[in-house]
Amino acid sequence: MKKLLLALLALVVAGTAGWGNVLEKDVLLVGTESTYPPYEFRDENNELKGFDIEMTEIIAEKIGKKIEWVDMPFDSLIPSLLANKIDLVVAGLSWTPERAKRVAFSENYEISISAFVAAEGNDSLRGMGDIKGKTIAVQLGTVQETYLHSLDGVTVKSFQKFDDCVREVILGRADATFMDTPVAKSYVGHDSFAGKIKIAFEEEIKGEGKAIAMNLGENELLEAVNNALEELSNSGELFELMTKWFE
Repeated sequence: MKKLLLALLALVVAGTAGWGNVLEKDVLLVGTESTYPPYEFRDENNELKGFDIEMTEIIAEKIGKKIEWVDMPFDSLIPSLLANKIDLVVAGLSWTPERAKRVAFSENYEISISAFVAAEGNDSLRGMGDIKGKTIAVQLGTVQETYLHSLDGVTVKSFQKFDDCVREVILGRADATFMDTPVAKSYVGHDSFAGKIKIAFEEEIKGEGKAIAMNLGENELLEAVNNALEELSNSGELFELMTKWFE
């Protein structure tokens, strides 16, 4: 019995290793996915830029930490967080009840409407009533993907990157792609896609704002991040960042 209890204790300790002590680190590993402009993307010098990137750098400065960015596929972010390979996820990630069972979320820092992006000459999509029977491309692991799967009569094609979703639309292999409106505007205005795609219409996925994710049990880190976000909001810095990147 004593050996059994010791074995169980060892499993508990192993299962919680790395949790509750992230704030003791000097450098935080932050996971993101860099094909989601204007939230996060790589510029002509292959440097990470965007709203999330700048906001997180400011938060890190406020809590006295440095950041090392870890760029990976979107659907790998939460598994990597749970495996303690990264300390935070900042990637235009939306709070959902399902995700909140696995990870801790900061307060919401932004709520945006989603948009269906179609080929420039496609006038058949004007509202949700036109989606039935259509093929929609979407990024793996997003709230948009979950939302589309909840609809009847919609064929969903999932990809790791939104670049691939947009190309599916341009090549005529999907009727539309579905993403956050700021991201949709970025793609529509990009030189590579100008004149080829357009925003067909917008749709709100209710109750799911964007937030920073971290492991359950990181209470001090959660409090520090929330305090920094509150400072950003109260000072007007958060609004200034939104104006800079979303307008």
